[in-house]
Amino acid sequence: MALNPSALTVAAGAGIPSSLTITPSGGFSGSVTLALTSAPAGVTVAPATVSVSGVTTTQVTVTPAASVAPGTYSFDLQGTSGTITATASLTLTVEQARQPRLLLDATTLATLRARAAANTPQWQALKAACDSLIGGTVNYPTQATYPNLPNLGSGYEGESYLPALLNEAMCYQVLVSTDPVAAAPYGAKAVDILMKMSTPYTTGSNNLGENPMTDDGYVIRFYGVGFGLGYDWLYNLLTPAQRQQVYTTANTWISAWENPNSPSNFAYVNPQGNYYAGYFHALAVIALATQGDNPQADTEWNDWLNSQFYARVQPYYQKHLLGGGWPEGFANYAPLGILNMSLPMREVMTAKGINLITGSAPYSYPLDIANYVMQFTWPSLNYFDDRDTNHSNSNTQPPGTPSVGMFQEIGGELAYWKSPLAPVFNQYTQDVTQATSNFWPADPWLAFLEVDPNAPTAPLTTLPLSYLAPGMGAVSARSNWTTSASWMSFRAGPYVNNPNAGEEYFDQGSLALVRGGTPLLVNAGGWLVHNPNGTADENDVYNDNYGKTNGTVYMGNRQLYNIFYVRDMSGSSVVYPYGQAAYTTENYNVRTQVTGFEDGGSYVYVLATHLEDMYRSFSGSPAVAAWAREIVYLRPNRFVVYDRTTEGSSSYDQYMAWAFPASPTAATAPSGENVLDVNYNGQFAGAMTTVLPAGAKLTTLPLYPGDNPVKVYQTQVRPPNSNVNQQWLTVFDLSSSASTVAGATPVTNAQGGITGVVLTDNGSGNGNDVVIFSTGTPGTPISGTISYTVPASAAEHVITELQPSTSYSVTAAASGGTLTITVAPGSGYTTSAQGILHFNVSAAGTVSG
Repeated sequence: MALNPSALTVAAGAGIPSSLTITPSGGFSGSVTLALTSAPAGVTVAPATVSVSGVTTTQVTVTPAASVAPGTYSFDLQGTSGTITATASLTLTVEQARQPRLLLDATTLATLRARAAANTPQWQALKAACDSLIGGTVNYPTQATYPNLPNLGSGYEGESYLPALLNEAMCYQVLVSTDPVAAAPYGAKAVDILMKMSTPYTTGSNNLGENPMTDDGYVIRFYGVGFGLGYDWLYNLLTPAQRQQVYTTANTWISAWENPNSPSNFAYVNPQGNYYAGYFHALAVIALATQGDNPQADTEWNDWLNSQFYARVQPYYQKHLLGGGWPEGFANYAPLGILNMSLPMREVMTAKGINLITGSAPYSYPLDIANYVMQFTWPSLNYFDDRDTNHSNSNTQPPGTPSVGMFQEIGGELAYWKSPLAPVFNQYTQDVTQATSNFWPADPWLAFLEVDPNAPTAPLTTLPLSYLAPGMGAVSARSNWTTSASWMSFRAGPYVNNPNAGEEYFDQGSLALVRGGTPLLVNAGGWLVHNPNGTADENDVYNDNYGKTNGTVYMGNRQLYNIFYVRDMSGSSVVYPYGQAAYTTENYNVRTQVTGFEDGGSYVYVLATHLEDMYRSFSGSPAVAAWAREIVYLRPNRFVVYDRTTEGSSSYDQYMAWAFPASPTAATAPSGENVLDVNYNGQFAGAMTTVLPAGAKLTTLPLYPGDNPVKVYQTQVRPPNSNVNQQWLTVFDLSSSASTVAGATPVTNAQGGITGVVLTDNGSGNGNDVVIFSTGTPGTPISGTISYTVPASAAEHVITELQPSTSYSVTAAASGGTLTITVAPGSGYTTSAQGILHFNVSAAGTVSG
């Protein structure tokens, strides 16, 4: 009998395998009983018997109980069959058992072991994933990347390695204390994966390892995170030499990533982006897991905590991502980016006991993101606000379908940090899972960690009906929390993503509108990449955003958004690239922001100012000199959009752009106005009415010539004159039929710098509305008395940009079928903190609150 290796090192409480070879003589065959002789109490071997026929090699597992004292012991493994015995010498070094530091602390492990004992669906899925690889071969990174099960390759940039490693390691950790024999194959498989992953990228390894600068360092999101978590979860199974290989390779990867001359430097210099998020998570887990062994770990930990987190991530995210969000596409990089910017906080807590979420410099992002993803999912629950980069795919669900795994991960973090939002988020996750047929769930290890099948839930009606994420300037609002609700999404803020990444799009000031799952205004960049021909349209979007200008509007002009455009044209050729750019607060002193937000119950008010700061100039002079956008959402279905713009020259071409999912049709409209009805997918989606400028000229065209089919139509609204200053007043109605769309006509201004619109109920049962805006400088309150005339009918009135928290008198004088409303400083009605005055007037002129 012989053992290979015959010298083993293992932590107390863990099992370690060795290869036992039995070479029979004299034609022996049969069953051999295995036992340890002279071993310390608590050391066992498994299996108890082996069957021998010819030279036989099998794996045995030696396990010292947790009670075995650390030290080195020499003893024999004895095989017995009847009166025949044979022995193999064994040296066992027992180390102090080390509890995993990262995520799997004692409390969490106890919870997970209880779920495994209860055989929850998440445990069944995890165990099945673990079992699927047992018996297979693990390839090196440079070998076949997608072999058939039970074999394993790296997959794309290590994306197959990481979940397999963490699945197997978690199965091992869950079972090792109660059934070390059952745990052993999972642990051995995880070690095999980790060692293949951490093979050095050197000629000494025949270059079987992964190049840390593959795809400019993007591979760190899988490999680097795997190095740290794998080292921690498998620590008790790794030999000193194996540990050294892992942390030495990990150190090499970190050094390569931080090298200012490396391809990854473009991502390293800005703390917001999916590349950086992978590095951020990897550095944390590598430092935390290897401290005490790795001579560079202390330096890495200090760098992560002080140079990365406190100096860069925390202030940037509290400023630009307060309230949540991810500016790289929620059908793209957001799920993994959110995970990599959230889990390190929990890992620091379990390893160091440091609470970075609510510390002296709070980092609220892992909790804020929960509100964001609930508020910015469509009412139908099967689609997400599809701004920024989206890629076409071959899935049955289109790009933009919410990732269930993202919701599972966020929900688990809410529970860990004991957020009061957790119960309603659990309900939301269940609803999204059902609505999307469990689209893109979390990897089994993550689902088992984060999903408690018995977690409490709370109804969605406990959530607010509107939301502002002030960091990104993102606003959502809806009529209710049913799946047929009307919903808006709006964004106005500086560029947040790493400008060198090119994943955030150029749509500050853009509005999207949906009823249930039927869109009226779409984010064209997300909608176009749906199949059929999603890849072709994805290329068109890319060329539109980043193509080299060739004089056509479709290359590099970023002309696909629901925003204001100014063009310098020479005939049909573009003189200068137009549209918005990746302008940040830090580099360009951008002032763009949502400066007003209020939910008044029956209405929601939004004001965005300094949108002009996001625009490219024409040869040093501004294309857009000023733009402010106000939105008054009148629940349940009416949206009034008021824009004040100034272009750089009267010789430029200016227009307001709106993107629809189907070709709009002209309907009957009052003189000087335009009404467009939109029918999509067999349903009436809603209508757009242009009120101002009077006599506006409309042009509707497929967004990209040659599209087949056409998925987005852009309507361009132009003023009837070349004035550089314009006021635009547009009404969108999400009623379910054209016959109930509200009529829209301008108010008659009797006094003061105001304009506005009257919305007449056409049978919807939502009543009449009057909305008044200031014609003055955006954000500057109206002073003095204002007066306007409207038809003599009962209506709800909303006046914006008055003095905040100020008392006003409101009177209504009836004459000849009209009402003249006068609002003056005085007493009777008080504006809100945002300067909004809200009141009702009867057909007879009675004013009430």
